[in-house]
Amino acid sequence: MVTIKFTFEARDDLKNIYEYIGLDSKLQAKRFVKSLKQKTEILKQYPEIGKLIFPEKFKKLRQLLYQSYRIIYHISDNVVTVITIHHQSRLPENIPSVKNYNE
Repeated sequence: MVTIKFTFEARDDLKNIYEYIGLDSKLQAKRFVKSLKQKTEILKQYPEIGKLIFPEKFKKLRQLLYQSYRIIYHISDNVVTVITIHHQSRLPENIPSVKNYNE
């Protein structure tokens, strides 16, 4: 079993998602962010469940989809690090934390 860690950027993403949904409903925002976090729990048992993205450039960068969001993470030494969480309408190659990712 692996440990899951969130980068500062991923935590900031969750905060921004909460604030955006919270404009309509704080309760729904809280529920949605909680469900996003719960989705990452599957990575403890199945860290390689996510599809590789940019395999020609990054060997360990993967994505897990949840509703309309993309959870981008990498695996290293029994640690899953969530790099970013963003809406699927955004291209991953345009997101700074992915552009600047170093394995």
